Amino acid sequence: MCGFIYNVNDFPLLEPLLDIAGYDEQEIRDIIRQQYLRPTDTVINMVPSRTGPRLLGSTWWLATHPDGSVNTRYSTFNSKAGKLTSSPLHTQKPRSIRSIIPASGFCEWQPIFKGDHLYTDILGDSQPAQLPPIARKQQCLIQQTDTSLMLLASVSKLRLDKEGLPRVNTSVITLPPHREFLDIHHKSFPLILNLSEIEQWLDPTIPTSEFNELLHQTTFRQDFTVTVVNEKCEPVSDNIVQFKARKPS
Repeated sequence: MCGFIYNVNDFPLLEPLLDIAGYDEQEIRDIIRQQYLRPTDTVINMVPSRTGPRLLGSTWWLATHPDGSVNTRYSTFNSKAGKLTSSPLHTQKPRSIRSIIPASGFCEWQPIFKGDHLYTDILGDSQPAQLPPIARKQQCLIQQTDTSLMLLASVSKLRLDKEGLPRVNTSVITLPPHREFLDIHHKSFPLILNLSEIEQWLDPTIPTSEFNELLHQTTFRQDFTVTVVNEKCEPVSDNIVQFKARKPS
């Protein structure tokens, strides 16, 4: 996932989360005024706390320098699901904790290669040694079909600044790309949770290893629509691609 988050844009959309989480209304209001959130922006993040789940603003980039500024040496706006329990990024203090980024969807750039080919046109049965030049890109908006609220699984780090105030950095958990999604984005696909999974996911007493099946899924668990949009996220045609949830084989 390397495009941007299509942000929630009103409080009613967050109601399923507001019923179970504490929050500062002004902080959340300031964030939802921004429709598009890109890496290093402030996103809404649901994190566990001593008093229960809480919604707060978090910087969308996990690694920081000792002074708390974003460390861009490595791209840490995403975190690979398979490395959550082994990578030093997550195991060294402050340890990464499981969290959730609510969104209305997310955008990816669909490459159109020279000769008007899509990725699967040139993929064949194996990964090509070299891809042809990209002729152009189309922006695609990915949303869930059955709900306006998307729950992006994430990991976060909590730090204290010089004034002793909490500062949170976060990263979207990504899975390997789904085969049928390669023409939209061939690098990764975010882990998306169901509402029924929030309580367990945010329970710090449950080790991340207990979510092994979830972190290694290879099929869609929700229904999605993909719409080609312009820079304002407005549809450029009536063609909407449907992706259906599949039961694990």
